[in-house]
Amino acid sequence: MGSSSWTNSKKTALSGILTALSSAVLLLENLSPTGKLGFYVLASFLLSVIIIECGAAYGWASYVAVSAIAFIIVPEKTAVLPYVMFFGIYALVKSHIEKLDRLVIELILKFAFFNISLYFLWNIAVNVLNLIPGRLFEILPVIVILAILQILFFLFDWLFSLWAQYYINKIQPRIRGNSL
Repeated sequence: MGSSSWTNSKKTALSGILTALSSAVLLLENLSPTGKLGFYVLASFLLSVIIIECGAAYGWASYVAVSAIAFIIVPEKTAVLPYVMFFGIYALVKSHIEKLDRLVIELILKFAFFNISLYFLWNIAVNVLNLIPGRLFEILPVIVILAILQILFFLFDWLFSLWAQYYINKIQPRIRGNSL
């Protein structure tokens, strides 16, 4: 991905800036009355830029830093859980899985990761935080909810891939051309 031409100071600077921006995005998620899911997606996309430009090690460091900073600055601590347990770490998991370059195995691993994350987030939301009303299950059977979530995850992964391709093909050449 051309990151070898970047010095460690450039990688550290970019990672630091995007880590701070991701932390701010998670704070905005907590303060915003609507569009909350979009903030998680944006924070995940920002992490993907770090992974693309600086590598997985910087990505992991940023993920840990954003998670820690968000737990400090976000007033509602439970609002950080979707980032920590899925959106943030998914950018890293996706980058590792897609190195396999075997579509069927990639899809199996991605859906396995999603469903494991979903299991833990769902149990925390239902059993610990009481966030999901019992009436939801009267309106929609669990199997329908799970099917909808699988479709939404597939769309999220597809959009994530489109974002990464757009970044690599359109944005990265402009950044590299200006040599940060």
